[in-house]
Amino acid sequence: MPKKKKKRIEPLSLLRPMVLPAELEPELRKLYQLACKNSQPVWSKFQSNGDKPPSQDIINEFMKLTHGGMRQAQTLILQRLLETSAPERVGEVRTYAYRGISDAIGWQLFKNELAYVKRFFMAQRPPNLERSNIESVIWATEQAHQQHPDSIALLSDLTSFIQVGDIYHAKADGSIGIYEVKEGKTNRKILDILENTPALVNPESIPDLFDDKSESFQKQVQRTLRQKQRMNALKETLGNDEGVDAQTGLKVKIHTLPAWVGTWFNTAVHLGEACEPKGYAIDVIQDCLFIGCYKTGKFKVPGQLAFEGWFKAEGGTDGCPRTSLINCMQDPLGLTIYNLPLPDALKFDLLFGRKHIAMAIHMQRLLEICNEKGMKVRFGNRKETARLKQRNKHLWVYNGQAIIFERNGQQMCLGEGFALRVFYHGENPVDALRAITMTE
Repeated sequence: MPKKKKKRIEPLSLLRPMVLPAELEPELRKLYQLACKNSQPVWSKFQSNGDKPPSQDIINEFMKLTHGGMRQAQTLILQRLLETSAPERVGEVRTYAYRGISDAIGWQLFKNELAYVKRFFMAQRPPNLERSNIESVIWATEQAHQQHPDSIALLSDLTSFIQVGDIYHAKADGSIGIYEVKEGKTNRKILDILENTPALVNPESIPDLFDDKSESFQKQVQRTLRQKQRMNALKETLGNDEGVDAQTGLKVKIHTLPAWVGTWFNTAVHLGEACEPKGYAIDVIQDCLFIGCYKTGKFKVPGQLAFEGWFKAEGGTDGCPRTSLINCMQDPLGLTIYNLPLPDALKFDLLFGRKHIAMAIHMQRLLEICNEKGMKVRFGNRKETARLKQRNKHLWVYNGQAIIFERNGQQMCLGEGFALRVFYHGENPVDALRAITMTE
């Protein structure tokens, strides 16, 4: 039976911004202030110390305000999501908006580090709160906050990327907890068994050890054991910057991004200001990242059309990756707009469609520049790409060809994460590719 052809995605559809309705802006501004800027009163105290580290009193005040604001934002979101007296249930758009705020909290707790967030993401759809054990989880977060008043116990189900554990608990002293909330006598019995049997590490041995129990009980023990192992593996990785991946079981090492990897954020800020007089402003970063900012209603054609015309005129092809910056809100592994170092006015202009930032990577130019700088990067042929696809489901393909580079004498292929790092984490493309080719 012939394979179905993948549906072709039109380049313009990738540039279409997902914006929010204007009536949500006052509420989201309030939630953003609580979730991301509640500690603003003490920011000047960090700067006034110069090169000296801040005192413990300043750090304590900062943590208290930061986590306190996050808790308030989470409480307001939960109250709205679980409101039953309203004539209508909270719609998809508002739920999407709230998830963005919750994600912004999560990214801050992980220091905006993609390597940490990837450990928690299992590529699952966010759950429906009405079908989850939300009341029990809320009760557990309240208990966590009572025991540690200056902490934040973030509900995983409110985010799009925390998919290990029901609660991620960040305490003021920097320690963390990852909790799975269980209900019922059976779950309590299973937890007691696992607690009293620390040597039990292989889920496949459960049927033999509990052959007198029902199959459903055995499967429940297996699920609980795997969840426990995933959480322990995560704690080890987060604590030591190396460990075992919770999903694949492979060894992982978290690398610090080299200081020489530049970002395009300052350019975006400049374009946001420069587009005011004539409705648009454009620039090219490292001769291969095209970026344009357009003011809605000021320019004679929609921003994405103008940008696409410019990019195509410069030799950009349909296969080149492109996006609207605000669509970072749709990618669980992308920094939210709230976490980006942009002025608040620009963040909300993008969120509510008053401005539009479009970006695209000119792939041919990128590879030419990298090779000029001594990096061995090339497009793979069809046979190489076919072989690589069998081994790597996250292979990034440009015009049907894998992008192959050499690292430590071995040939490697570029994954989907490259465009993510450039578009939604602000890394300059040549620097990002160079960092990838140098990472062990």
